[in-house]
Amino acid sequence: MSKVLALIFRLAIILLGYIGASLAASAFINVLALGALGAEPSDPVATASLVFTIPFTALFVAYYAFFPAIVAIFITEFLGKRDWLTHALSGGAAALVVVGALLANGNFWLGRFEANDFEAYWPPFEEPRTSLLLLGAGLIGGIVYWLIAGRSAGNWQQDVQLP
Repeated sequence: MSKVLALIFRLAIILLGYIGASLAASAFINVLALGALGAEPSDPVATASLVFTIPFTALFVAYYAFFPAIVAIFITEFLGKRDWLTHALSGGAAALVVVGALLANGNFWLGRFEANDFEAYWPPFEEPRTSLLLLGAGLIGGIVYWLIAGRSAGNWQQDVQLP
């Protein structure tokens, strides 16, 4: 296999890993949010809503975590780190960068409304439970990325001779 083809194949695996990590982090956020809102596991409406909300939230997770995750992915790829803990901590670090960016910009969607206009379901980012929720989502996303793409990190750097 040529070096270029191996690199293209590795980039496809990285993309699939990032998509899987975004979906897993989104599922973590959605399941905990439904539990915080008081939804029962036997409620068919709450469980059916996950079919729509998990991919929809994954779009936002993938959007906000893209640049911190790309930095973490490049570091683990070039250093050849293949252990699950490195990828989990990289996902947590990417989540903390996202939390820091959101804290620096303020609550960008809640700041546009008056307090009496609606009841906010999402706690502000100043509360530690919101930051911990996103940190947990980053850890889960890092583990899922390791399951899909991280176990073979740095393989494209090796010269493999085919028989």
